[in-house]
Amino acid sequence: MRKLIIGFFSILLIVACGNKKEETAPVEVKPANVAVGVGKITPQGGVSNLASPVAGIVSEINVTTGTKVKSGDLLLSIDNTDASLALSEINSRLSTQQKSIQSAKLMKEQGSTRMRDLERKLNDARELLAAGAVTGESVRNLQNDYDLEKQHQEKLQNDIALQESQLREIASQKSVRTEDLNRTSLRAPMDGIVLDVLPKKGEAVNRYETYVVLAPDAPLIVQAEIDEMFSNRLALGQLCEIHVAGSDQPVAQGKIIGISPDLKKKSLFSDSGQDFQDRRVREIEVSINNDANLLIDTKVECVVQLN
Repeated sequence: MRKLIIGFFSILLIVACGNKKEETAPVEVKPANVAVGVGKITPQGGVSNLASPVAGIVSEINVTTGTKVKSGDLLLSIDNTDASLALSEINSRLSTQQKSIQSAKLMKEQGSTRMRDLERKLNDARELLAAGAVTGESVRNLQNDYDLEKQHQEKLQNDIALQESQLREIASQKSVRTEDLNRTSLRAPMDGIVLDVLPKKGEAVNRYETYVVLAPDAPLIVQAEIDEMFSNRLALGQLCEIHVAGSDQPVAQGKIIGISPDLKKKSLFSDSGQDFQDRRVREIEVSINNDANLLIDTKVECVVQLN
């Protein structure tokens, strides 16, 4: 019996010790000193989707994917038959109008000669009338001829002014037709490299439709997104490591050169325009300090050293 009592108290002691809670010291959680964002390689300033200023049929393609171009280089030509005919018609009208003005000016010059001759005869007749050598009827006839010629000269001058106004209008139309013709030659607006040529020869291009994707001749940067929990700890000049997505080894170094002033609800790097993501991010731009042979649109991870 004594052994049973001792065993019972031993069990109670063990249970009491097992139920005793251990006291632990609170663990201090330190803030993270790095933030990782997903991004892509892009030229500084972004890639340009060149839009056609005119609609038409592609007649020539002068570049291919990967072609390096200079500003003003011909990329693609649109059939210019209609534009050329319109310009030829305007040139013909312009030439005809110029000849009409030249003819009117010649007639005015001849009329001016006649009017000076009539004026001389009229003055002589007035002197002879005073001397009684001619009749008043002769003087009146000369005066009438002089007045008619003067009216004719004024009409010619007004006609010339009207024709010169029409000439300026035609010249303005020529400028428009010339510009229409020039627009059928689609040229590079900047130095860069062609990433894609969308239409094929013989295909139609609509007005304002993208026909070439052009990367400007600019330094490559990383355009990345950092989760909103680190948004207030980002600053210009912070150092970054750039990793190809899925790799632990950095391929380049850089620093933050641009920070967006707001938070975004949707990832810039989603593959679909309908792919909404339940997160908010802050966009940054990161320079690349060394040539890592990274290709445009390569997906990378950007490890930012937070302050």
